[in-house]
Amino acid sequence: MTPADPLTPSDLARLYETLVTYRAFEETIAAAVTSGEIHGEMHLGIGQEAIAAALGLHLRPGDAVVSTHRPHLHALALGVDPVPMLAEILERDGLNHGKGGHMHLFDPAARFMCTGIVGAGAPLALGYALQQALAATGNVTVAVTGDGAMNQGAVFESMNLAAVRRLPVVFLCEDNAYSISVPRSESTAGDLAERGAAFGIPGFACDGTDVTALDEVLRGAFARARQGQPCLVVARAYRFRGHYEGDLDLYRPAGEKEEAARSRDPVLILRDRAERSGVEPSALEQAAARAARTVGEWFRAAREYPAPRPDDARTGVYASD
Repeated sequence: MTPADPLTPSDLARLYETLVTYRAFEETIAAAVTSGEIHGEMHLGIGQEAIAAALGLHLRPGDAVVSTHRPHLHALALGVDPVPMLAEILERDGLNHGKGGHMHLFDPAARFMCTGIVGAGAPLALGYALQQALAATGNVTVAVTGDGAMNQGAVFESMNLAAVRRLPVVFLCEDNAYSISVPRSESTAGDLAERGAAFGIPGFACDGTDVTALDEVLRGAFARARQGQPCLVVARAYRFRGHYEGDLDLYRPAGEKEEAARSRDPVLILRDRAERSGVEPSALEQAAARAARTVGEWFRAAREYPAPRPDDARTGVYASD
């Protein structure tokens, strides 16, 4: 598959396996939170899997992604090894030796990082993008935000600098309709896709539950960014869980989640599209079974990692003499 090609039935079947893998990944983490195996806040991307899956179609070696407090699927899309990442999430001596946890994952080899500070990923992304521009590699950095972060000054400062320096950045806004518990209609004015217009940054909105719509928009965005033309993509999705695991989620109107489950679930949408394109239902069932086995194997391997060593508590914290 090349970015210029339309998605074929075989592409849709592979993407379906990616989506159900992502869904199983997040659901298994949710179960580990419920059981008490994972402690602290946990933010999951259930309902937003199509965005990461489509993103993975356009990332290439040398590209970078700076994500948010909801980072797992973007890391998988970029190619971060899921086993040490899971070990980190499971509070073991994993990707960041137990110091990063779920909201501060960092993989310098894969050029991936995330931050739990809302909006702070945008200026961090410019560091990657500036290096890419200076080295003239043709690579791109993706700065992921949520709809709430689109009201943060740091995001607009980053857009301004990206435009001035012609940095190869795709600002990707995952608009999941809620900033924690505040609906977008009560927190955000105007059209998010127009937020970059003042800086000369074109904006594109699409259905973030439909991989084909995402593929089309991201194809153009990545082509522009690789030419030093930063752009903004707003992908409208729906967050099926609370803001964090344990959120009572009482702020949504009655029946909203149930309706979204029928009409806005990216897994069901892609399954329907794949079947209408000619993919046999049995092939999709087999893909789902493979995904479940794969995620199970990742978790079993991650649970074999040891606990972080107390002697390593200060390594990587202070500069060496």
